[in-house]
Amino acid sequence: RCWLPALLLPALLGGVAPQPMRCSPCTPEKLSLCPPVPPACPETARQPGCGCCQTCALGPGQPCGVYTARCRQGLSCHVPPGEPRPLSALIQGQGTCLPASEPGGTRAAEPADSIEPEDIPLESTELTQDQLLSYQLMFPIGQDKSIPWNAITAYENMKAKRVSELKKWKEQGPCQKELYRALYKLAKAQQRSGGEIYKFYLPNCNKNGFYHSKQCETSLDGESAGCWCVYPKNGRRIPGSPEMRGDPECQQHLDSQE
Repeated sequence: RCWLPALLLPALLGGVAPQPMRCSPCTPEKLSLCPPVPPACPETARQPGCGCCQTCALGPGQPCGVYTARCRQGLSCHVPPGEPRPLSALIQGQGTCLPASEPGGTRAAEPADSIEPEDIPLESTELTQDQLLSYQLMFPIGQDKSIPWNAITAYENMKAKRVSELKKWKEQGPCQKELYRALYKLAKAQQRSGGEIYKFYLPNCNKNGFYHSKQCETSLDGESAGCWCVYPKNGRRIPGSPEMRGDPECQQHLDSQE
């Protein structure tokens, strides 16, 4: 299963696809902590992202997206026709489980440990289950949702404008410059490790290329990620602010500095 670097980094590395990122294995210890699935559940599905537990698959008409369980067999996650940013809509859970447009287009099998990303046209209003599973990996649960929102926006813009915009993207602000460098280093590390990277950090940038005050590590091992607070203009840690798993309430610490 792949995360954002699998989409952006082939362009940064001259078209060479990096090794896929993989979830940490589901050990017996992790599985023993899973809650039971409700008896009335008609179909089970593995948790999205790097979760190891089973949950109920979503039925017809239920809302779906990147952070939700998958739709039941025979259904796929659709966004409304004409939606200009379908991937962004799915990030926000604005899809609906509807009958698959093509028989057999939805796989009911459990997600594999490694899924290559599909090249989805921006005008597409539907994701197959395989494609949705890839995007679930790209944006792990527990991460600040502004991170994938801005990342997917950057990806959509770059896909539309091609690699000629990479230099321009690189120069938009200090956070995006750091993000570009981090993506490049991550791709190199992936190649060296064969994809066995379970934790890493990518800067959380706003639309102007500066930092969101809340920054979080990305975790692919099913554990919650550590978060901390920074100054939006330069990304430096706010003195006295904690680093913790969960919400460090960065706005409160930012206000105290003014």
